[in-house]
Amino acid sequence: MCTEFFTVLPMRRSSEKQIIINDSDSVQVGFIQRKYKNFWEKLINYLPLPFLETRNIDGETSKYNIEIREQSFRSNLFKLKWDTFLRDSNEENKFLLEDRTKISSNPRMVYHKNNKEYVFKKDVFSSTCEISLNNAVCATVSKDKKISPNVKLLTETNDLTNIELLGIYYIINLVY
Repeated sequence: MCTEFFTVLPMRRSSEKQIIINDSDSVQVGFIQRKYKNFWEKLINYLPLPFLETRNIDGETSKYNIEIREQSFRSNLFKLKWDTFLRDSNEENKFLLEDRTKISSNPRMVYHKNNKEYVFKKDVFSSTCEISLNNAVCATVSKDKKISPNVKLLTETNDLTNIELLGIYYIINLVY
């Protein structure tokens, strides 16, 4: 079972515009959006000081709501970490996303969900990101065009939702 989703990322990294997620039939299934806590946080993001920048994402589908929140400055001094809150109609779950990048041209993030570690490996040169569990690829995110970046998501598992995958991909895109 392989499902496809499509979206177009904004050109500006600081944009708060909703990023619409469509399925293979061009039907809107959800959205993700960058969020700022206040005006000052948004203003700081325009400064060329990347260690002061915060990256928070909200998203929604018919079944799920997601909030990806960067942890405090103190806990992010050495490695970046985000808390991921995934809500459905019955419950709210909290998961961890952490940066395991050693070289910035080979970014890797690890998403801890339900005692499993999903590894997001972004290939900067081919503009693809592979999501793997136990060295088996379970999803792929690829960028079709550089200008007005069209993104295609192919999922082969139901463990991760489309807003989780695209939200984490957007975080990787904002950081690297």
